[in-house]
Amino acid sequence: MPEQHTQLKYRIRAILFKTVFFVLSRISLRNNQRIGTLIGWLATIFPNRNYRISKKNIERCFPEIGKTQQQNLIRNSLIETGKTTTEVAPMWLWNKQKVLDTIQQVNGEKLLKSAYESGQGVILAFPHLGNWELLSLYCASRYPMTTLYQPPKLQQLDKMVRHGRERTGAKLVATGNTGVKSLLIALKQGEMIGILPDQEPRFGNGEFSPFFNIPAYTGTLVSRMTNKTNAKVIFAYAKRLDKGQGYQLNFINASEEIYSDDLSISIRALNQGVENCVKNLPEQYQWSYYRFRTRPEGEERFY
Repeated sequence: MPEQHTQLKYRIRAILFKTVFFVLSRISLRNNQRIGTLIGWLATIFPNRNYRISKKNIERCFPEIGKTQQQNLIRNSLIETGKTTTEVAPMWLWNKQKVLDTIQQVNGEKLLKSAYESGQGVILAFPHLGNWELLSLYCASRYPMTTLYQPPKLQQLDKMVRHGRERTGAKLVATGNTGVKSLLIALKQGEMIGILPDQEPRFGNGEFSPFFNIPAYTGTLVSRMTNKTNAKVIFAYAKRLDKGQGYQLNFINASEEIYSDDLSISIRALNQGVENCVKNLPEQYQWSYYRFRTRPEGEERFY
């Protein structure tokens, strides 16, 4: 009986989630973002985890800008995070051409095309900045692409998640050893893979490296894959334009240090590449993420 009650609870949650997503996908992008703005604004008023984590991260990463600017950045980032949340619905449920039509400008397309045509494979590193869902949909519509994904806790949502992310041609593989093997196979075939480089890995799968001058536990996956496959690394982010006007995609070459045989040098270059992207658009970064949760031995808790 308790198990049946739990399953019923999960089904109800899934139905509610799908209903909200359906409603958010039936309105214009501008109105969708207005709802996201409201959610983010409320997060700046009432005590909550997102505000607390964003405040800590921004104060530590931008000590030079002063309290007033820090508060402005906290508020703006929470508003943008609210938009990121509501935008997922149209990104997953809209007609794929309608989604691609929201892209108003693409900077660095030649870099991406050149990297792909080298035949060595491409690692697309897109941090939690702007609308990263759109980047994967765009690239998969133009290149063979495989991306890692974390299956949702609510199994009833897995079909919707996979359909939303795969419908322009991407191949999703679940995180884990099997998923990593699939990424390596794709690179060796000269294809493209997508990785979120600023996620904190499980302990034992990373090293500490500076991110905004703070030691951050950073995954070694990108660096190890470049050494195994000679794949090219391209950083990318989708900038959200004002008033629901759409997005601007940006593709940027990684520095040569990311290909270093020295793992520490490569990881430092990876974090520096992410940091450079964030500095171009700090208000649209997901500062509410526990990026500095794991600390070096002997150091006090960050949060």
